[in-house]
Amino acid sequence: MADVNAFMKALKQARLAEAAHLDAALDLRDARVLRLDALRDALLPQLKLNSQAQSLFELSVQPGVKPRLWLDLISVIEMEPDPKTYRLLQGRQGARECLFETRDADQMTAYVLKYLAHRLIAQDKLSSNLQSLPQNKAPLGRYGIWDLAYVWFTGVLLGALGLLAWALAIGRVQF
Repeated sequence: MADVNAFMKALKQARLAEAAHLDAALDLRDARVLRLDALRDALLPQLKLNSQAQSLFELSVQPGVKPRLWLDLISVIEMEPDPKTYRLLQGRQGARECLFETRDADQMTAYVLKYLAHRLIAQDKLSSNLQSLPQNKAPLGRYGIWDLAYVWFTGVLLGALGLLAWALAIGRVQF
Protein backbone atom coordinates (compact mmCIF):
# COMPACT_ATOMS: atom_id res chain seq x y z
CA MET A 1 0.00 0.00 0.00
CA ALA A 2 2.89 2.33 0.76
CA ASP A 3 4.31 1.70 -2.72
CA VAL A 4 0.98 2.69 -4.32
CA ASN A 5 0.84 5.90 -2.28
CA ALA A 6 4.46 6.72 -3.21
CA PHE A 7 3.69 6.14 -6.88
CA MET A 8 0.54 8.28 -6.71
CA LYS A 9 2.52 11.02 -4.98
CA ALA A 10 5.27 10.84 -7.66
CA LEU A 11 2.63 10.90 -10.41
CA LYS A 12 1.01 13.97 -8.86
CA GLN A 13 4.38 15.74 -8.64
CA ALA A 14 5.13 14.86 -12.28
CA ARG A 15 1.77 16.29 -13.36
CA LEU A 16 2.37 19.47 -11.37
CA ALA A 17 5.83 19.82 -12.93
CA GLU A 18 4.37 19.32 -16.41
CA ALA A 19 1.67 21.91 -15.71
CA ALA A 20 4.31 24.38 -14.51
CA HIS A 21 6.34 23.69 -17.66
CA LEU A 22 3.28 24.30 -19.87
CA ASP A 23 2.47 27.51 -17.99
CA ALA A 24 6.05 28.73 -18.52
CA ALA A 25 5.89 27.82 -22.23
CA LEU A 26 2.57 29.66 -22.60
CA ASP A 27 3.99 32.68 -20.77
CA LEU A 28 6.97 32.71 -23.16
CA ARG A 29 4.68 32.50 -26.18
CA ASP A 30 2.47 35.25 -24.76
CA ALA A 31 5.55 37.41 -24.15
CA ARG A 32 6.62 36.89 -27.76
CA VAL A 33 3.17 37.81 -29.06
CA LEU A 34 3.09 40.94 -26.89
CA ARG A 35 6.52 42.07 -28.13
CA LEU A 36 5.49 41.49 -31.74
CA ASP A 37 2.25 43.41 -31.15
CA ALA A 38 4.24 46.31 -29.70
CA LEU A 39 6.55 46.30 -32.74
CA ARG A 40 3.55 46.28 -35.08
CA ASP A 41 2.01 49.18 -33.16
CA ALA A 42 5.26 51.13 -33.57
CA LEU A 43 5.31 50.48 -37.34
CA LEU A 44 1.65 51.12 -38.18
CA PRO A 45 1.65 54.94 -37.73
CA GLN A 46 4.63 55.21 -40.08
CA LEU A 47 2.94 53.11 -42.76
CA LYS A 48 -0.33 55.03 -42.50
CA LEU A 49 1.50 58.02 -43.97
CA ASN A 50 1.77 56.22 -47.33
CA SER A 51 -1.31 54.66 -48.95
CA GLN A 52 0.78 52.51 -51.27
CA ALA A 53 2.66 51.07 -48.28
CA GLN A 54 -0.64 50.30 -46.56
CA SER A 55 -1.80 48.26 -49.53
CA LEU A 56 1.52 46.45 -49.99
CA PHE A 57 2.40 45.49 -46.42
CA GLU A 58 0.23 43.36 -44.17
CA LEU A 59 1.67 43.76 -40.65
CA SER A 60 -0.32 41.02 -38.98
CA VAL A 61 0.70 38.97 -35.96
CA GLN A 62 0.18 35.24 -36.32
CA PRO A 63 -0.07 33.64 -32.90
CA GLY A 64 0.78 30.00 -32.47
CA VAL A 65 3.61 27.80 -31.30
CA LYS A 66 6.03 30.16 -33.03
CA PRO A 67 4.40 33.63 -33.16
CA ARG A 68 5.32 35.74 -36.19
CA LEU A 69 4.78 39.28 -37.42
CA TRP A 70 4.17 39.08 -41.17
CA LEU A 71 5.32 42.17 -43.07
CA ASP A 72 4.40 40.89 -46.54
CA LEU A 73 4.29 37.54 -48.31
CA ILE A 74 8.02 36.87 -47.99
CA SER A 75 9.11 38.80 -44.87
CA VAL A 76 8.47 37.86 -41.28
CA ILE A 77 9.74 38.80 -37.82
CA GLU A 78 10.14 36.09 -35.21
CA MET A 79 11.26 36.17 -31.61
CA GLU A 80 14.19 33.77 -31.85
CA PRO A 81 16.39 32.27 -30.41
CA ASP A 82 14.98 33.67 -27.14
CA PRO A 83 11.79 35.62 -26.37
CA LYS A 84 13.64 38.95 -26.29
CA THR A 85 15.47 38.80 -29.65
CA TYR A 86 13.80 40.08 -32.80
CA ARG A 87 14.82 38.33 -36.02
CA LEU A 88 13.81 39.61 -39.47
CA LEU A 89 13.65 36.79 -42.01
CA GLN A 90 13.05 36.88 -45.75
CA GLY A 91 12.07 33.85 -47.80
CA ARG A 92 14.34 33.25 -50.75
CA GLN A 93 14.19 30.23 -53.03
CA GLY A 94 12.88 27.77 -50.48
CA ALA A 95 15.02 28.99 -47.57
CA ARG A 96 14.73 31.82 -45.09
CA GLU A 97 17.56 34.30 -44.85
CA CYS A 98 18.13 36.26 -41.65
CA LEU A 99 18.41 39.93 -42.60
CA PHE A 100 18.70 41.50 -39.14
CA GLU A 101 18.68 40.41 -35.51
CA THR A 102 18.61 42.53 -32.38
CA ARG A 103 17.24 42.67 -28.85
CA ASP A 104 16.43 46.39 -29.14
CA ALA A 105 12.89 47.13 -30.35
CA ASP A 106 13.85 50.65 -31.53
CA GLN A 107 16.69 49.29 -33.67
CA MET A 108 14.36 46.69 -35.18
CA THR A 109 11.71 49.35 -35.88
CA ALA A 110 14.25 51.56 -37.65
CA TYR A 111 15.64 48.65 -39.68
CA VAL A 112 12.17 47.39 -40.66
CA LEU A 113 11.15 50.87 -41.83
CA LYS A 114 14.24 51.05 -44.06
CA TYR A 115 13.58 47.53 -45.31
CA LEU A 116 9.95 48.33 -46.12
CA ALA A 117 11.00 51.52 -47.92
CA HIS A 118 13.38 49.51 -50.11
CA ARG A 119 10.66 46.92 -50.80
CA LEU A 120 8.28 49.73 -51.78
CA ILE A 121 10.82 51.21 -54.20
CA ALA A 122 11.48 47.76 -55.70
CA GLN A 123 7.73 47.30 -56.18
CA ASP A 124 7.47 50.71 -57.87
CA LYS A 125 10.36 49.83 -60.16
CA LEU A 126 8.75 46.53 -61.07
CA SER A 127 5.42 48.22 -61.78
CA SER A 128 7.02 50.85 -63.99
CA ASN A 129 9.00 48.18 -65.87
CA LEU A 130 5.82 46.22 -66.52
CA GLN A 131 4.05 49.35 -67.75
CA SER A 132 6.90 50.22 -70.10
CA LEU A 133 6.72 46.86 -71.89
CA PRO A 134 5.28 47.16 -75.39
CA GLN A 135 1.65 46.20 -75.47
CA ASN A 136 0.41 43.93 -78.24
CA LYS A 137 -2.16 46.11 -79.95
CA ALA A 138 -3.24 43.51 -82.51
CA PRO A 139 -6.78 42.41 -81.79
CA LEU A 140 -7.22 38.79 -80.96
CA GLY A 141 -9.42 37.47 -83.72
CA ARG A 142 -10.92 34.18 -84.59
CA TYR A 143 -9.10 31.65 -86.68
CA GLY A 144 -10.07 31.41 -90.33
CA ILE A 145 -11.02 28.19 -92.07
CA TRP A 146 -7.68 28.07 -93.93
CA ASP A 147 -5.74 28.38 -90.67
CA LEU A 148 -7.63 25.46 -89.17
CA ALA A 149 -7.26 23.37 -92.34
CA TYR A 150 -3.51 24.04 -92.39
CA VAL A 151 -3.12 22.98 -88.75
CA TRP A 152 -5.23 19.86 -89.29
CA PHE A 153 -3.32 18.85 -92.42
CA THR A 154 0.03 19.41 -90.69
CA GLY A 155 -1.07 17.25 -87.75
CA VAL A 156 -2.22 14.42 -90.03
CA LEU A 157 1.03 14.58 -92.03
CA LEU A 158 3.23 14.54 -88.90
CA GLY A 159 1.18 11.69 -87.44
CA ALA A 160 1.58 9.62 -90.64
CA LEU A 161 5.33 10.29 -90.71
CA GLY A 162 5.57 9.27 -87.06
CA LEU A 163 3.73 5.98 -87.75
CA LEU A 164 5.98 5.30 -90.73
CA ALA A 165 9.09 5.91 -88.63
CA TRP A 166 7.76 3.59 -85.93
CA ALA A 167 6.95 0.87 -88.49
CA LEU A 168 10.49 1.16 -89.92
CA ALA A 169 11.97 0.95 -86.42
CA ILE A 170 10.19 -2.28 -85.53
CA GLY A 171 10.75 -3.84 -88.95
CA ARG A 172 7.15 -3.96 -90.23
CA VAL A 173 8.00 -1.92 -93.32
CA GLN A 174 11.17 -2.34 -95.32
CA PHE A 175 12.55 -0.33 -98.21
